[in-house]
Amino acid sequence: MAKGQLKSGVYLSYMSLFVTNISNLIITPFIIRNLGDSQYGLYMLIGALIGYIAVLDFGLNNTIVRFVAKYRAEQSKEEEENFLFSTFIIYGIISIILTIIGIIIYFQLETVFKDSLTVNEIKIAEIMFLILIVNLAFTLPMKSFMGIMKAYEKFVMPKVIAITRTLIRMLMIFIFLSMGYKAIAIVLIDTLLNLVMLIISMLYVFLKLEVRVKKHYFSLSIYKEILSYSSLIFISVIVDQIYWRIGHFILGIVASTSEVAVFAIGMMLGQYFITFSTAISGVFLPKITGMVVNKATSEELTNLFIRTGRLQFLILALILGGFITVGKSFLIVWAGTNYEVSWSIAMIIMIPLFLVLTQTIGISILQAKNLHGFRALMYLMIAIINTFISIYLAKKYGAIGASVGTSLSLIFGNLIVMNFYYHFKVKLNIPRFFKGLFKGLMPAFILSLIAGYFLGTMISNNWFSLITIGSIYTIIYICLMWLIGMNKSEQKLIKNEVRKLTKISFN
Repeated sequence: MAKGQLKSGVYLSYMSLFVTNISNLIITPFIIRNLGDSQYGLYMLIGALIGYIAVLDFGLNNTIVRFVAKYRAEQSKEEEENFLFSTFIIYGIISIILTIIGIIIYFQLETVFKDSLTVNEIKIAEIMFLILIVNLAFTLPMKSFMGIMKAYEKFVMPKVIAITRTLIRMLMIFIFLSMGYKAIAIVLIDTLLNLVMLIISMLYVFLKLEVRVKKHYFSLSIYKEILSYSSLIFISVIVDQIYWRIGHFILGIVASTSEVAVFAIGMMLGQYFITFSTAISGVFLPKITGMVVNKATSEELTNLFIRTGRLQFLILALILGGFITVGKSFLIVWAGTNYEVSWSIAMIIMIPLFLVLTQTIGISILQAKNLHGFRALMYLMIAIINTFISIYLAKKYGAIGASVGTSLSLIFGNLIVMNFYYHFKVKLNIPRFFKGLFKGLMPAFILSLIAGYFLGTMISNNWFSLITIGSIYTIIYICLMWLIGMNKSEQKLIKNEVRKLTKISFN
C-alpha cells in the first residue's frame, strides 16, 4: 500500500506541477496585463515580505514528517500522539508571535518604502499585508496536517488538494480581475482558498487516518528535541527566503516595482525548475527515515541517491534544454517585450541549479540522519554574504545584479561545500554518484543542446513557432536519451509505465 502511495505520489506530484505550471502560464500574463507592471511588482514585493514572516512556522512541518515517520517505524502510537500535542502547543505560540510581529511591520511599511513607492502603492501594500498576516496566523498551524499525511505516506490526498486549489484559484482570478478588481482581490482569493483546503486536510487526518492528538505526559525533553531539530530546518527555510526573495525586497527599496516585476518573473521560472526535482525527492523522506532507522548502509543510500538523481536529471535536462532553446521568445510572446531580460535572470539561476537539483534527495537523507545542522548553518552564512553582494550588484546592475549574487551563492554552497560534506561526513560516495549520474545522460544532453542551438536560430516570436520548435526539440531529446542516455533499468521502468497507461486508456 505504501509503495503504491509512493508511486502515485510521484505521479500526482508531476500532475500537480503540470496543472500548476500550465495554469500559471495562462494566468500570469493575464494578471500582468490587468494589474500593470507596477501593481504586479507591488503584489510580488508584498508576497516576498510575507514570505519572510511565514518562516515563523519554525520548520515544524518537516519536523512532523520526520518524527511521525520515526514513531510509526517504531510502532509507538503513544509517543506519536504526545509528540503531536506538543507541536500544536508550539504552533499556537508561534501564531501569537507572528501576529505581533506582523502588526509591528505593518506600521513600518510606509517608512521602509517611502522612497520607492507612491502614496497609493503604500496604501495598497498595507491592505494586502494585513490580509496576508491574518491568513498566516490562522493557516500556519494547520499546515501540520499536510506533514502528518506525508508521514503516513498518504501522498495522493495532498496532491489532489493542491490540484483542486490551483484550478479553483485560476478560475476565480479570471472572474474577479475581469470584473475590474486588482491585486487585493488576488490576496483575498488566496486567503480564502488556503483556509478551505487546510480545513479539508484537517478533517482527512482526523476522520480518515484517525490520527489522535493527545497529551499522555509532560516532558520538557520532548520540546527540546522538537526545537532542536526544527530550529535547523528553520534556518534552512530562512536561507531559502534569502536566496529566493531577498532580491524582491532589495529592488523594492533601491529600484522600482517595475524592476521587481521583471526580477520576479525570472526568479519564478527558477523556482518552477526546482519543483520538478522536489516532486520526486519530496515523497522519499518517510522511506529514507525508515531505511535509516533500520540501519541502511551508506552504499544502499548512495544507490538510492544515484537512482533518484538520474530520474531528476532526465526531467531537468529536458526543461533546461527547452528553455535555452525557446525561452527568450517564449517570454516575449507570453509576458511582453518588457520581460525579455527575465530570460537572462532565469538562466543565471537555472544553470547552476541543474546539478544541484539532482541531489535534492540528499537533503532528505540529512534530515533522516539528523545531520542537517551543518547544511543549515553553512547556508545561513552564505545567505548573509549573498545579501550584501546582492545589495551591491542590485544598485549597479538592477535585477540582473541581484540574480548574479544568488547564483554565486548556489554554486559555492551547493556544488562545492555540500558535496564535500556528503562524501566525508554523511559517507555518501560522491565520485560514484557523479559517475553514475553522468553515464550516458550527459553525452545525450550535450547532443540535444547542439540540436537546440540550431533549432533556436529558426524560431519566431509567435505561439505556432514556439510550439513547433519546442516539440521538435522534445522529440530529439527523448530519442537521444532513449538511445544513449538511459540504462536498461530506466528503459524498463518507462516501458512498464507506458504499458500501464495504455491499458488504462483502452479499458
